[in-house]
Amino acid sequence: MMSPDKFTHTCMLLLLPIYLFAQGRVTGKVTDGNIPLADVNITILTTDTNYITNAQTDSLGIYTFQHKNYDSVLLHFSLMGYANKMYSVKTSTSLQTIILTPTSFTMDAITITGKRSPYNIKPGITTVDLSAASTGSDGTLLNTLGKIPGVLILNNGTILLNGQTGANVMINGKPTYLTGENLVNLLRSIPANSVDKIDLISHPSAAYDAAGTSGFINIQQKQKTKNGLQLNIASNIEAGIYTRQNQSFSARFQHKHFTIYTDYSFYKGTDFMLVSSSRQYAKTDLNLNMQAQRKFANSSQYFKSGIDYQCSDRLSINTYLSTNWFKRNKNELAISDFYHGLPASDSTLHTVNQQHTQQTNLSAGANFAYKFNSKIKWENTFNILHFLQDDQSDQNSKMSHGNTDVLKGIMTNNINIYTFQSDMYIIVSDDLTIQSGIKTTAINIKSNAQYNSPQSGQDEKLSSSFHYQENVYAGYMQTDKKWTPRFSTAAGLRFEYTNTASPTLFRRSYAQLFPTLSAKYQINDDQVLACLYSRRIARPNYRDLNPFTEVNDRYLQEKGNTRLQPTLINNMELSWLLRSQYVFSILYTIQDNPITKSYLTETGSQTTIVMPLNLGRSHAISIKAGMNNLKPSTWWTTHLNVSLAYRTFYWSEFNTPYNNYLFTPTAQVSNQFTLSHQWMIEATGYFNGKMAEGQAIIGEMGALSLGLRKNLLENKLSIYLYANDIFLTTGQHIQLNNSVLSGAYRERRDSRMAGITLSWHLNAGNLTKITDKKSNWEESKRMN
Repeated sequence: MMSPDKFTHTCMLLLLPIYLFAQGRVTGKVTDGNIPLADVNITILTTDTNYITNAQTDSLGIYTFQHKNYDSVLLHFSLMGYANKMYSVKTSTSLQTIILTPTSFTMDAITITGKRSPYNIKPGITTVDLSAASTGSDGTLLNTLGKIPGVLILNNGTILLNGQTGANVMINGKPTYLTGENLVNLLRSIPANSVDKIDLISHPSAAYDAAGTSGFINIQQKQKTKNGLQLNIASNIEAGIYTRQNQSFSARFQHKHFTIYTDYSFYKGTDFMLVSSSRQYAKTDLNLNMQAQRKFANSSQYFKSGIDYQCSDRLSINTYLSTNWFKRNKNELAISDFYHGLPASDSTLHTVNQQHTQQTNLSAGANFAYKFNSKIKWENTFNILHFLQDDQSDQNSKMSHGNTDVLKGIMTNNINIYTFQSDMYIIVSDDLTIQSGIKTTAINIKSNAQYNSPQSGQDEKLSSSFHYQENVYAGYMQTDKKWTPRFSTAAGLRFEYTNTASPTLFRRSYAQLFPTLSAKYQINDDQVLACLYSRRIARPNYRDLNPFTEVNDRYLQEKGNTRLQPTLINNMELSWLLRSQYVFSILYTIQDNPITKSYLTETGSQTTIVMPLNLGRSHAISIKAGMNNLKPSTWWTTHLNVSLAYRTFYWSEFNTPYNNYLFTPTAQVSNQFTLSHQWMIEATGYFNGKMAEGQAIIGEMGALSLGLRKNLLENKLSIYLYANDIFLTTGQHIQLNNSVLSGAYRERRDSRMAGITLSWHLNAGNLTKITDKKSNWEESKRMN
């Protein structure tokens, strides 16, 4: 047992970093002379204009941030559409209300050196500024997301946010509606340099869809500039066993009230995967071991263009069009050995799979906002999404001393989604705002699969046709109230009515209420205590509902499940924020009917069926610590996230109860080392311990990546050299044990890559916050 003296010394060591960063305090309020202004950028500088730190105002225009104990500092206030202001203040100062005026102003005499703070932490939301974090230059958005502390992307496309699965991905406030491989393909095609900021939101407000287990990730793409033209051209190539490349171009032009922007990227590369698995079938002496090599030749093109127009002081309109084309050729050789109680295999199955996939993802939308006066705004948004996928497969399998079987498949998948949303924002007083709105979503899916073989013609058992319709009608109300100078709440209630139908299979309807609550108490100038709660729903994704059968070989198939029920989730969080740099949290989650991959066998055969099923219940409790923007020295900045989670799943099979539980430690670290002559070294890494996920245990994994960056020609040219997954430790290992079979699955991808990115910036202006969905003072109200 640890002695009292050792315990005291340990606590002092743990708390030492906190005291090393002792800071002064600056507080105040920003308005336009009438209403408070949210998300005003406030930069604190030394008297010779060197960067110290930065902050933003909250939904009520209030800001509080700390700085080192300088005798005097400069405060620079900026917000798109308003004149910048600069103030000189003393340490520990409470300023009177700052009034920004809506006019143009250029501060040619001020040059800010240094870097902005890359991480902005608030209760329930962390915002990552990619340009400040220096993680947005290594090619694709998929690579960039994987380096952000708190985000982990598994090989199958599952995204973990703060150690919890089920995080949804949004782009500019709009759901992508994609999961798994389809989501990975989209993220891989988007150039990282087209992204401005990424919001990690663990407790969305009632204004957002209730879908998702653990909140969502909102990707804010660059859109606005100062008047003029901005061009960005980037070229990326990386090599492991095979090579990949990504070429991108972006242009943004703004003239007075008119903005037009365009992004284009081209991706081409080859992925390689080694797979091994073993299966032991219950109540038999059969064991099956499989080894496979899979090679994927991928190519994609991404295009997005949009127009924003400020028609008048009251009316603004914006539209966009986005499309993604994806092609993949898959070649696989699998060898399966069968053992019937013998040390040597008694038969072997050779399977060759060839599959050609084409996808088209097209989305478009329009938004118009009208301000009745300075305190009331009405906004309407319409979006459409069209997704088309065609697959052609050709499988040849041959058992030792047997004939060759040929199976051919043609599969099509057509998804159309239409959404309309109308929102009203009302500022009742300086201390109270109200937001309400309605939304309707209509989804139509048509899928068809035809399998045939030269031996027996069409395979009626594997072939299927699926037609699915889903309509979700929602309404909500959200309020933000500041009760005292130290205590504030954000409360919301969302109602969603869901109607689903497959004409020949099922018809279901259900209504749910989704409350959200956030309460914040400012203990003192350095500390904030926050309590958050949200109720959410995870509807089955369309791939899991689709009864299609994907044939890997004669003895391994994957198919959907039309009987899946939605998962209901209750999330609770207690957080302590210290100096806007440290956050310590306790999180608890309960899931009813969690959906997870399950492993079954066909009656009277040894064919393994991988199918999603609803389990009984899941509990998760975790403790998390985040330490961001730490500067052990003037040339070293580090960000560290660590957590320990306990997850357990309960279910029953043939009236026998089962459970699966584990403690899972995680750690993620990001370091930037600033050297002379504008050189920078980056070192990022993560470790994720063994994790319980449904009926399976996912083995530990991690990665270490390094990067070297150099800016040239007055920051117009950027060179970035990097090496990802240096020790090749991201391989996935899964263990399974249920009433049907026990087994293990291991895969290793071509993830150890070395690459280079060249970026050219022409006439780069000062980028501002995206306003595609909400204005600055309203968007903050959507996040608890």
